Amino acid sequence: MMTTKGKAWRLIAVLLAFILLAAACSSDDDDDAGSGESQTAATAADSDAGDDDMDDSMDDDSMDDEHMDDESMDDDMADDGDMDESMDDDMMEADLISDECPIPNPSEVIEIDAIGWEFPIITQYAEELEDCEEGNYRFNLQFLDSVEARSAMTQDAATGSPTFELYQGSNAFIGELANQGFLMPLNDLVAKYSDQFDLGEIDDAFWAMASIDGQIYAVPMVSNTMHVFYNKPAMEELGLSVPTTFDEAFQTCRAIIDSGYDIGFLYMLSAGWAWQIEFDSVLGSMGVTPIDPQTGAPNFNSPEGVAAATTLKRMVDECAPGIASSYSTDDVQAAFQTREAILGHTWASRAAGMDDPEASIVVGEIEFAPALGTGSGIVAAPAYIDGWGIPVGTPADKVEAIFLAMLAATDLESQQAAAEFGLVTRNGVSHPNGPRDAAAAQASLVNGRGADLTHPAAGIARAKLGEALITILDGTPVEEALAAAEAA
Repeated sequence: MMTTKGKAWRLIAVLLAFILLAAACSSDDDDDAGSGESQTAATAADSDAGDDDMDDSMDDDSMDDEHMDDESMDDDMADDGDMDESMDDDMMEADLISDECPIPNPSEVIEIDAIGWEFPIITQYAEELEDCEEGNYRFNLQFLDSVEARSAMTQDAATGSPTFELYQGSNAFIGELANQGFLMPLNDLVAKYSDQFDLGEIDDAFWAMASIDGQIYAVPMVSNTMHVFYNKPAMEELGLSVPTTFDEAFQTCRAIIDSGYDIGFLYMLSAGWAWQIEFDSVLGSMGVTPIDPQTGAPNFNSPEGVAAATTLKRMVDECAPGIASSYSTDDVQAAFQTREAILGHTWASRAAGMDDPEASIVVGEIEFAPALGTGSGIVAAPAYIDGWGIPVGTPADKVEAIFLAMLAATDLESQQAAAEFGLVTRNGVSHPNGPRDAAAAQASLVNGRGADLTHPAAGIARAKLGEALITILDGTPVEEALAAAEAA
């Protein structure tokens, strides 16, 4: 398996993407792999059925020698039958690539180019894919920064002849691509392989997050939310407590900056979609949804909406000036790993990276707390999944093989391994050495604003909010940004 990542590659990939798009109008960016955690997961139970011996039903004290001879013959025949059945089982197993990749081995090489962004649990899933290379699968996994990867996938899909056959994305991004007609519905394949791969053990709520109007567009592999990260020794040295509300966070962030840090409280607000997610979460912590769930009418251009957007603007201006507006999710993770940031809010899927000795100088220092709230009892945290989808335009003769690879990498064994690095989607699956943020993630999921709404108007609202809210960074007043999103 070939994996590509890194800043230099990102720049080359983006340049190539635009050159190819302009020159050939056919294919785009270079990237892949898939994403985000540690909450609910599912355990698939194995059940074995054994055949009763035929002679058990034939025992009888009055049976004569002749009958006994017949019984012996029957036993021999039953043994022969068992041998035949065993041979069939062996042949079936021989057709599979391996125990780690329990799918049929294609007769010819299947090459799959995948694109996404990398974090610890996605790295593990990538290794699960690699197990299938014992057979005739070949994977080229391209990892970009999350913002660049989303842009690359959107442009790649828009060509109608995508370069990549496997896209990784959150439920919001999967929905965005699906609403534009860029992803293939997977219902038939999910139904076909549901029993074989125990897909019913993936929680219904996660399938719902990967679906629009009953059409499934991704296989959920990561459960995700957002919560507070903090460097416990550094906070204790400054004599500061971990905030639980936004009001407390603003006071704490000023104290941290006054002590000499450039970052007081770090939010990732460098992209429109990030503003939209955070805005919906802060608004949700006030008990308000961005649109009316029944009618689809916008609720966000309201006093609560102004308060939510103002809160995020203050996070940029007061708590991470000149930083929050340019830091990607990867940059936020690195800021915690290098002690540049000692307090902030990001995805739970990044928790495992805090204890990675190859990337972090703060192993064991970062602790976790639930997301901030506004005092209503609801915290500003979403319920998300990451999943794999297949873009429209993928060659029809490759689709089922791609889908099977997705299932092989998200089966019970794979999710048990992935649970070491985050929350997975099969019920009951966990790992004894899983990330230390389990309690904070669980509290944020249970007490958060929940998953994105699925009303047809919700996707439009998310897109227009993202476009409008990011203009706040350029000086657009909050009220004007919300009014523009409502009008759009």
